[in-house]
Amino acid sequence: LAQANHKRRAAQAMPAILPAALGTLALLIATNIAQNGSADHAVPRVKSLECARALASKADFVAAWRAGAMPSCYGGNKYQGYLISLGVLAPVTAFITNVLFAPSAAGLSRAWHGKSFAADGKSGTNRFGRSGKVVGRGFCASVGQSFIDDCDALVLDYSCAAHGDALWGQTLFMRDELREVAPGVLFGLGSMGATGGMWNCTPFVLIPVEEGKDEA
Repeated sequence: LAQANHKRRAAQAMPAILPAALGTLALLIATNIAQNGSADHAVPRVKSLECARALASKADFVAAWRAGAMPSCYGGNKYQGYLISLGVLAPVTAFITNVLFAPSAAGLSRAWHGKSFAADGKSGTNRFGRSGKVVGRGFCASVGQSFIDDCDALVLDYSCAAHGDALWGQTLFMRDELREVAPGVLFGLGSMGATGGMWNCTPFVLIPVEEGKDEA
């Protein structure tokens, strides 16, 4: 009887819990978008991964990204990836990227490791695990107009039929936009259309891996 009463109370509470949860999520997304800063936010000087990690706010990161240029010579390159913990949703996106995003082949070692591009630069894959040898979650790559400022960026489209991903691309509409802020330092903004699109973006950095050198 006590168990039945507990289940009944839980069922009665659900209608109140769901709107509260959705309201909290909406507030977090709105805050994360506001933390992008304005188009005239002062542009910090970024020369390295260390500079990116030292940025004080998400607005600083987005300002540096806005001031960047189309990446050059990325075709055939392998990149080490780094999430930058800026913005109110950083812990959530870290969990999504390092746990949920990995393909099943990654097993227990699911951490996102970086990206690799095909020789022609028109497609690529993400890499997972400690060594980055597990590949998956493909994308098409092309020069395109940014959804944030209408300027050119290297757009990684996970919904494309040729190389994309059914769940993360065609269902959740994942999209990355990359710009080069210093030689060999690519700033990325990752997003999912299902959770607000590019404005509700996640900052990350890509650094090229030199042939013959161990990755960090």
